[in-house]
Amino acid sequence: MNKTIKLSLFLILAVITLCKQAFAESEILISDSFTSAVKKLGYNAEVVRRLCQPLPDISRIECRHSGDGGPFEQLVVVYGYNDEVTEKDMYHHTNLNEIHVDLKNRNIKFWSGHIIVTPEQVGVTRIKGSSDAYIDNGTNKREFITLLHVERKFERFRETTYHLLNSYEFNYQSNQDDAVEALARYNKVVSDNDYVIAYKEGGVIEPVQIMKGASFTFPMSDQLRQRLIDVVKRK
Repeated sequence: MNKTIKLSLFLILAVITLCKQAFAESEILISDSFTSAVKKLGYNAEVVRRLCQPLPDISRIECRHSGDGGPFEQLVVVYGYNDEVTEKDMYHHTNLNEIHVDLKNRNIKFWSGHIIVTPEQVGVTRIKGSSDAYIDNGTNKREFITLLHVERKFERFRETTYHLLNSYEFNYQSNQDDAVEALARYNKVVSDNDYVIAYKEGGVIEPVQIMKGASFTFPMSDQLRQRLIDVVKRK
């Protein structure tokens, strides 16, 4: 069981190029050419310096771009937080949460990955989920947040390993003022419940609840909030 869990975690984390582990301080990974690439996009030196600094509520930060010295498709800062592991007799559930800031394409993605590992002869099925989601910013204004792109994927990765990936993405390149307002008043990403259920020989074992209640909260400290607002404002 332990070998299966470790292998499954290694495979999914290799896909998203992250190391899953909880730290008292942020784990920082910065590519060699990240700083020069950000400056080429017109961001000032102070924003570049602060983007990859540790934050008290963030366990890992990754600053990278997809290319070495040449044109690149993405320039991304990843903030990881609230990693959780639930260990029960019939399943092992790992939850990884991230905020992806793509500086070149000017969008922000709230991302969550769930890895569910079961013993032999125990399966998992997703029994509810929808694409209805929006950013709750405490106002009735929805012009900006309706641009939110939602993507959910549930798949059987290996014989006893299942993945549920959720992402909520909005572009801010042509909606700068609305993006700043949404971030300044950000409360949470709201979505329908989304959960899977484990079973054995046709009998239900226990629900593995992915969404809690009717919302999916991505915590945002004042430091992170100001950092994202400065990026949107291109300061």
